[in-house]
Amino acid sequence: MMQLRDKFISLLVKAVNNHAIYLWSAQGEKVIDLSEEEIKMKYETSEANAKRVINHINMLKHYNWLTSKTKAYDCSGLVCHCLSSCKRESENFDLCADDLIKRYKKVDYPTAGCLVHRKGHIGVYIGYDNIIEAKGRDYGVVVSPFYRTEWEDFCDPFAA
Repeated sequence: MMQLRDKFISLLVKAVNNHAIYLWSAQGEKVIDLSEEEIKMKYETSEANAKRVINHINMLKHYNWLTSKTKAYDCSGLVCHCLSSCKRESENFDLCADDLIKRYKKVDYPTAGCLVHRKGHIGVYIGYDNIIEAKGRDYGVVVSPFYRTEWEDFCDPFAA
């Protein structure tokens, strides 16, 4: 049986492969179910940010990458959604990036499945000097190189 940590990482990889977008306060909503008005009024913090999200969605449509599996997340929403989906946390688990890092055992250096944090932002170390993060409205959920100096704290949500 797949371990929780492995399931967690596989859910993150699935978000990347399904071209998940960045949307403020989102936690796995299906993008095809979101209207432009809903993005502007319910989720985004400004007209300019909403336009960036809508432009990203339009780019996905142009390349035929937008599917029923494409979901929306912000950085903490991605982590919370995947932790609850792998059954590490309850179904409606929701914390901001700065609270997520306080919840679990701190580590000196991340291993696969550990959370990486800097003020206001969180990602997940997946090994081989890479992280998965909801990078921003212009990027979506991506694999990024891990540079130790860019991150302040690390924790392991699966430590005993």
